[in-house]
Amino acid sequence: MGSDTMKVGLNFLPTVGPGDMPAERFYDEIIELSELADRLSFSHVKLVEHHFHEWGGYSPDPVALLSAIARRTTRVRLVTGAVTPAFTHPIKLAASLSVLDNLSHGRLDAGFGRAFLPSEFEAFGVDMADSRALLEENVEAVERLWTDEGFRWEGRFHRFGPLSAMLPRPAQRPRPPVFIAATTSPETFTWAASKGYHLMIIPVVASHEKLTGLLDLYRATRIEHGHSPDFRLHVSYHCYVAESQHEAVARAEEHYAAYRTKQLEAYGSWSGITSDQYQGYERMEQAARTTTVAGLMAADNIIVGGVAETAATIRRIGKLYPGAELSLQLRFGSVSHTEAMRAVRLLGERVLPELMEGV
Repeated sequence: MGSDTMKVGLNFLPTVGPGDMPAERFYDEIIELSELADRLSFSHVKLVEHHFHEWGGYSPDPVALLSAIARRTTRVRLVTGAVTPAFTHPIKLAASLSVLDNLSHGRLDAGFGRAFLPSEFEAFGVDMADSRALLEENVEAVERLWTDEGFRWEGRFHRFGPLSAMLPRPAQRPRPPVFIAATTSPETFTWAASKGYHLMIIPVVASHEKLTGLLDLYRATRIEHGHSPDFRLHVSYHCYVAESQHEAVARAEEHYAAYRTKQLEAYGSWSGITSDQYQGYERMEQAARTTTVAGLMAADNIIVGGVAETAATIRRIGKLYPGAELSLQLRFGSVSHTEAMRAVRLLGERVLPELMEGV
């Protein structure tokens, strides 16, 4: 990683459904939050792809929603965090991302991931055992489509070409920055490093100690393959900031309980399923069931507090992951739009200026 200057952005994994609000209202609110974050010098807005469940299901097409956000903002990076190449033909995915890069005048950070919910793979008719191979092949195909002309693709899953230059070309040349979502698999870290891709991680999924080891492996692999040891790292956290520590903790507990209910429903698709490609994932539901805000706070795996406590937690995280960009999920569980807007203002007007002092 490069500069130690603190960068903070917004991360949206919707946990709402029709019983909570119609999708059109949710999208309007996400766009309003993104506009405010843009005005207050947040670094990015990130959206993850999920389908069918109320845990993530209002974001089946991050590119479409980020395209709307692109036209209402001028500074924030637009991050697919992540899209799933296994569920989209690489020609279609490369073209959609290229349109987003042009609509945003070169503000796309293209993040890709494997997906992990059995229900999604079943719905798309994709074998989970192929998820890693699909990610690796299709990300490379997208890259080639962005940069090459007149090439033929002969992959295991897709064959096409020879093709003339894809239109439109990305606004960023030779291509937008590529990020890979990595959790606990050394294979994902080493493959991403060998290609010179950047990383997106979620510390709550693994211990800080384990992630430190995986990041060391990633950095060493980058150097071994001739890439710079400097790279960009997105680190995602749930966050609830209020005027006081007492209010923040009480409200975060309430909202996280609502979040956990929808998370457990989605994770329930692992019931009775095991996979060599996803070792231990069948135990995620039980782990999520026993997760509490207090436990997350004790491990610095969530950011909850008043302004001073939030700034202190972010500083500690900054020491764990120097130079990382924090992706904060402010709209989780039953958090209202009013609460999320307040949190963005508190972060942008009071926390971020405090963090920048002395930088």
